[in-house]
Amino acid sequence: MITVALERPKENNTIDVGMAAELWDVCRELATDSEVRVVIFTGSGTVFSTGRSIFPEPDVITELQVASCVAAIPVPVLMALNGDATDHGLELALAGDLRIAGPTITMGFSPPSAGSLPFDGGTQRLPRLVGPAWARDLLLTGRRVSAGEALAIGLVNRVAGPGEAAMDAAQKLASEIIQGSPLGARFVKEAVRGGQDMTLDKALGLEADLNIILQSTSDRAEGIASFMEKRTPEFTGE
Repeated sequence: MITVALERPKENNTIDVGMAAELWDVCRELATDSEVRVVIFTGSGTVFSTGRSIFPEPDVITELQVASCVAAIPVPVLMALNGDATDHGLELALAGDLRIAGPTITMGFSPPSAGSLPFDGGTQRLPRLVGPAWARDLLLTGRRVSAGEALAIGLVNRVAGPGEAAMDAAQKLASEIIQGSPLGARFVKEAVRGGQDMTLDKALGLEADLNIILQSTSDRAEGIASFMEKRTPEFTGE
């Protein structure tokens, strides 16, 4: 389990060019580390990440885009939303696989009247997550949603209990995921992500192919053996 913290608390953890470069480096390293099972992103201080560091000029936008590098990490990525997540911070959160919200946070985008649009996948990942109707509602109005409403519309997966930190809840969830097969988790992520851009028939083929590959792994054999022997499995990721 690896934790990545956004460390600009005085600037509400907004992502500037420097942080974006660091995130790319971290994501590339995590993507090639076979020992990593789950990655948790969180913010330092009292917010996850709010606003934008600047209203970027076209030639700077590409230097600030980091969501795709987060989405490309092959293992499950959890977003521990310890505080508010808005604008570019919300775009980063959308790139994760699961979002765990603190009970008092808010989430949302600034309206178009503020002079800019999401530039790091917000208009594309949000409707894929909550549906086009809710996405238009949030993007056009700029209203903030509470943790409870975010859970109701599918924007977050879990809300930490009263008095419970989002990070604690995320670590518990990560521990549950780690109990399973590393390859199984990677294949689930690949099947869901890859299938979204395919027709149903092709996506079903991808699912079947990944299932066949998984059946031939040592982890699959260990899973069966541990079940039959009524013991905790010892997965190796092979």
